[in-house]
Amino acid sequence: MGSLTPWLIIGAIALSGVTGWQGHRIGYAAAEDDHRTELLAQIEAGQKLEAARWQLEQELDKQASKNEEQAYAEPVVIQQCLGPSRVFRLNTSR
Repeated sequence: MGSLTPWLIIGAIALSGVTGWQGHRIGYAAAEDDHRTELLAQIEAGQKLEAARWQLEQELDKQASKNEEQAYAEPVVIQQCLGPSRVFRLNTSR
């Protein structure tokens, strides 16, 4: 029985090493999955913000075009200055 003890110790050390390595590998994979999930969520949020920004930009372009068309449709009263409604539209376009 005395000669079996060193083999038991070596086996226990090997088993704990294999178990530790396996635990490390599983934990690393789980952390990578969490990181990947978080990164995908950030990408999706960025895409939603970009779509909202693009839509807002389109709306602002439409409003600016509308204001410009209204300004050109309004008759010119005095050549040297703008009429009150033109000034108001210019102020709202900022």
